[in-house]
Amino acid sequence: MNMRILIISADNLGISIEQVPYQHFEYLKYPVLVGEKEYRETETFTASWLLERFIKEKITAKSSSLSRAEMTDLIEKNINNYDLIIHIVMGSNMSAATFNIAEEVREKYKGKVNIINVDTRQVVGGVGVILLRLIDIIKENEKEEEIRNRARELVVNTFSYYVTPDLNYLYRGGRIGKAKAFLGSVLRVLPVVGLMGDDPEGEVVPIGQERTYKQANSLIINSIMEKMNEQKADKITVSIISGDESNSEAINGLRQEFVSSVPVEKLVTGKLHLVEAIYMGPGGYGITVCMK
Repeated sequence: MNMRILIISADNLGISIEQVPYQHFEYLKYPVLVGEKEYRETETFTASWLLERFIKEKITAKSSSLSRAEMTDLIEKNINNYDLIIHIVMGSNMSAATFNIAEEVREKYKGKVNIINVDTRQVVGGVGVILLRLIDIIKENEKEEEIRNRARELVVNTFSYYVTPDLNYLYRGGRIGKAKAFLGSVLRVLPVVGLMGDDPEGEVVPIGQERTYKQANSLIINSIMEKMNEQKADKITVSIISGDESNSEAINGLRQEFVSSVPVEKLVTGKLHLVEAIYMGPGGYGITVCMK
C-alpha cells in the first residue's frame, strides 16, 4: 500500500507555486506589515509591488510569523486524507516563532497523524531547494524514517548566496545586526552574504564584497566550487536562482556563469514572493544549491 504524503510549506520558496512538481502540496502565506497595515500576497500585492514602493515611497516593511490557527486549519482539512504530513519550514534561526508554532501543532496531532517538521536553516530559495529535492526523494522512497533521515541530510548540504545592494533591508527585517548593515552602506560595495546549511548556528554570514555585479557573481561561483570541494561533491542536484526582476542583467549573468562553471542536474529560475522582497530589497538576488 502506498503511503499518502502531504507536503506543506509557505510562500517563501524562491519559486512560484506552479513550479512545485507535486500534486499533494499546500502552502500558507506569510503576513507582511507595511506600517500598521497587513498584506498577504495576491495578484496585486506582489514582490514587484513592494520593491517599487521601497524605491518610490521609502517605506519599511517586516514579516510576521505564520498563524497557528491557519496552520491548524490546514492540518484539520487534510488529516483524514494522508498518512504523513511533511512541513518544510523556514529556518528556526530566521523565525523561531514560526518553527515553534509548527512544533506545537505537531505535538497537538501526535497519535492522529504523523508530522515531520523540516527545519531548513534557510530562507529565500533555500526553502524551495529543499522542497524540490525532498519531492524527488519521496518519489523514490516512501518510508517515513528514510524520508526523515534524508531531509536532515539535505539541510546540511544546502547553501545559499545572496547579493544585497542595501544590507539595511536585512537589518530592518531582523536578519543581521546594525553594524553589518552600516558597513555595507558606508563602503558603497555590493555585499555578498550566505546561509550555510552545515552551520548549526544558522546565521547570515559574510561571503565577501565586490564593486560590480559581475565581480559579485564570480565571487559566488568561486564560493560554490570551494564548498563543493569541501563537501567532496561532484555536482549540484538542485539549484534555484531568484531575485528582483528589474536586475535581470545581473541575474542572467549569474545564471550563465553558473551553468558554464558548475555541473548541475536541475536549475530552476525562480520568482520572488511578497515576503521575500522584504529581505532582498531593490536589486537583490541570490542562488541556492543542494549538494545531495
